Amino acid sequence: MSNPVAPEPLIRLLGLCKTFGAQRALDQVTLDIYPGEGVALLGATGAGKSTLVRILSGSLAPDSGELWVDGQRQRFTSPLSARRVGIVAVHQQPDDAIAPGLSVAENLLLDELGQPDADFLLNRKSLLQRAEAIAAGLGLDLPLQHPIERLGQADRQLLVLARAFALQPKLLILDEPTAALSETDAERLLGLIDSQRARGVAILYISQRLSDLQRVTNRAIVLQAGRLTSDLNTRHLPSAAYTLFGDVAEHPAVSPDKALPVPFLERFTRAGFIRNRAEGRAVQQQVAGLGSTLTAVEVMNPAQTKPR
Repeated sequence: MSNPVAPEPLIRLLGLCKTFGAQRALDQVTLDIYPGEGVALLGATGAGKSTLVRILSGSLAPDSGELWVDGQRQRFTSPLSARRVGIVAVHQQPDDAIAPGLSVAENLLLDELGQPDADFLLNRKSLLQRAEAIAAGLGLDLPLQHPIERLGQADRQLLVLARAFALQPKLLILDEPTAALSETDAERLLGLIDSQRARGVAILYISQRLSDLQRVTNRAIVLQAGRLTSDLNTRHLPSAAYTLFGDVAEHPAVSPDKALPVPFLERFTRAGFIRNRAEGRAVQQQVAGLGSTLTAVEVMNPAQTKPR
């Protein structure tokens, strides 16, 4: 009887290294992630979690090492280049990925509107029909014609997640997605994540909620001082909680080198919908960097950033 063929990894990292000045944030990280797998990314402050996420999502270049997606070596130059091969990140603060001044529908379609061949003069009916189809497919009831400012925190988080799902990702990176949500809203969001895993989407999940990790993931990897030190089954997490979440001394603030520029959206319209091609081009120029792990504060003042 022939042996079953082992599945090929979706993501393969080989010897990734990254330094910020004298501080080594990642040290020879090697990791495989498989389709449909839920992987918890864990470690105390300064362990290198955010550095790894920024490299995977295209907002930071490694100093050395290799990143492979579906058997092809990749060299990302921006978050857009990562999204093009199926890696999409949704970050802890949904407002970092929201375009104020636009409607809920336009925010839901923002990645599509940022494509080079986007038709910014779609009539409102067509735009709403497309947004309604995406929301209905995920079982979301959102006030699509309202200004985005009317949405509460929970619905903003669900909108950003829905937009990520609409990109049909292969790897979805989620950073504390339920941290600011009620139990009911968190359950809605976790249900959406379950549906994506069932479709074969791999999930890389960062959270300090053990209940979330045991719901979403089957495997946990632990970073300590930039090195991958543990790879364990999620059911063993309670006994390893001190290792995963224990306090460590904060690293001194350092200025990241080789960080890629990350533009962020400003208010484009007062009417709530893109009104002309000039406004459309403004959205298109900015949206490529939207959703990066860097916040607007980090872009304006990179000296305040430090590895996590």
